[in-house]
Amino acid sequence: MAQNDLVVVGIDVAKDKVDACIRRFKLQQTFPNNPQGHRKLIAWLRKYQVGKAVMEASGGYEREWRNVLHNAGIEVRIVDPRRVRNFALSAGRLAKNDPIDAEMISWFAETFSQAPGQIPDAAREELAGLAKARKALVDVKVRLLAQNEHAAPEPARKAHARVVKSLAAEIAKLEAAISAKVKATPGFAELAEIIEVFRAWLKRRPRSSSQGCQSSDRSATRSPRPWSGSLLMTMIAASGAASATSRAAAAG
Repeated sequence: MAQNDLVVVGIDVAKDKVDACIRRFKLQQTFPNNPQGHRKLIAWLRKYQVGKAVMEASGGYEREWRNVLHNAGIEVRIVDPRRVRNFALSAGRLAKNDPIDAEMISWFAETFSQAPGQIPDAAREELAGLAKARKALVDVKVRLLAQNEHAAPEPARKAHARVVKSLAAEIAKLEAAISAKVKATPGFAELAEIIEVFRAWLKRRPRSSSQGCQSSDRSATRSPRPWSGSLLMTMIAASGAASATSRAAAAG
């Protein structure tokens, strides 16, 4: 099927249902989030020879539908909701706080139909989930430590100290789980090795004679915490980009 002939569907995902729109045929239908709804959606899409489905990332609700579509042989692309909203605003079809619907997602999907879909990657999603959980705990820990810096009453400081100690233990457990996941996944292990080599190079890099550059260099070469949030998200993004490149090469 030529790219211009590709039939796409926009899917607006909610917790209990999805709204699907095939804009080319001016069709829209709602399907419940249960096995029967899954089967009906696939049958409906096959009836109109839909080749690609596009949906917004919606806090994880989209994953089950993505898996259903992928298992049915339909290419799936999950996009950042901000991209769809910016597209709608630029087209003059949406006010700032208006909700995005399936028809708008379908229009977006038709306009950018050549963008590749994503293949489900359980290992990458698990690592992303661990990284997100770790970041949430680190953020709480930082806020509590900041509150202690502002002369909190003694009972409050002691309470914060107990919670911070507990948070540190839980963060360490998550970091251990992250390390185990990275080591057990070849692609992540290779990326981690590359990142560690780069960090070692930064430490050995000679400092500039300029005072301003020295200050900048000290911050750049400071060793980050193991599995810092930025390091993890870089690894996850890199693994996704590598997968997309491999799929594009295979398709070519």
